[in-house]
Amino acid sequence: MRKINKNSRRGIVNLFADFILSRIDKKENSIIQVTDCESFMVINGITTSDKVLDLEKMKSEFSGWFDSELKDVGIDKINTFDLIRYEQDVTVVNEGWVDINQDVFIEEKDLINSLSISSEFPYGYSLNCGRSMVYYSHYIFNHMYSLLGVDNLKFYFSNELDDEEDFKIKIISNSIQKNETIKSLILDVFSFDLKEFNESIKDYDLMQDILSPDKEKPYLRQDMLKHVVLF
Repeated sequence: MRKINKNSRRGIVNLFADFILSRIDKKENSIIQVTDCESFMVINGITTSDKVLDLEKMKSEFSGWFDSELKDVGIDKINTFDLIRYEQDVTVVNEGWVDINQDVFIEEKDLINSLSISSEFPYGYSLNCGRSMVYYSHYIFNHMYSLLGVDNLKFYFSNELDDEEDFKIKIISNSIQKNETIKSLILDVFSFDLKEFNESIKDYDLMQDILSPDKEKPYLRQDMLKHVVLF
């Protein structure tokens, strides 16, 4: 995942997206995107929730919490344009490619300066909208990067079963271990039960991905380490 500097325009939009998300019941599936257009911020989003958010109150709270960060980027007042849609069908995302690194949060330079900056996945995305899939992929890799002798790989996450009743995962890696060997090890050890996994991290404040990227994360625990063995 991209390491976000909270004291930047990009940091503000991603942090604000997660802040708004935190005000929606965690049982709901939601995607919130914040776009900074300099003079105002567009709050776009969809959620299964039927409870309309009080954005005026939220932006006041956000400004109070993160006053110094806002001042650092020259924002004295947040003006918003609300485009959030409620009671929507929001698709559960539990399949896709994930770039995994030993250091979860990677510094990436912005190649182009633009007039508007939008929050980006997974910030502003609830667990069932792909965020849990990313967390679980890092959870898996955190058990085995030293064993594989690599600090990154590409992982296709899926909890769908093939004809042999194995999960349809894929591995692209520069490890000396064959991709099929890595895949077999993962399938032997990990359950891919995202519902159970989400329950185990339900108390984690998602904003900490931006506020404290270097602190311990519950999705990086190594509770299955004794089972990760290659012969």
